[in-house]
Amino acid sequence: MWLAHLDRLPTRARTAIWGDQLLDKCCICNTYRETRDHLFLQCGFSEQIWLLVIKILGYNQFLFHTWYAFIDWLDLKDNVSSSTLRRLVAQATIYSIWWERNNRLHNSISMPATATFKKIDRLVWNAILARKERKKFRNLMLLWLK
Repeated sequence: MWLAHLDRLPTRARTAIWGDQLLDKCCICNTYRETRDHLFLQCGFSEQIWLLVIKILGYNQFLFHTWYAFIDWLDLKDNVSSSTLRRLVAQATIYSIWWERNNRLHNSISMPATATFKKIDRLVWNAILARKERKKFRNLMLLWLK
């Protein structure tokens, strides 16, 4: 997540600048340049995942158009979802999208967005259960399951 926030992940657009490859198209949609914002927020695959995540958190459907809008949402204080849960889910989502991208790029294996969402769900469950004794995590499973 930290590397994604700093825009230091080796996306195809960045590696093309380094001269490592000629392709800079997204390996998921194969249409647009694979930048951080496109890969994690604007790609059709990512948008499907974010719509599922946003719905389970209790928000009306919306999408992020820029990384800065995404970061602002993480810092938002509202009554819909806990900021701890939002941050945990966001990290699991970013990780899962990057994992799917690498799996498609290096292994030529792809999963549908619903399967990736199930992976995110499992990551969130495991993170909450591992920290269930901490004050900020005590009620998160109820919020995630509602």
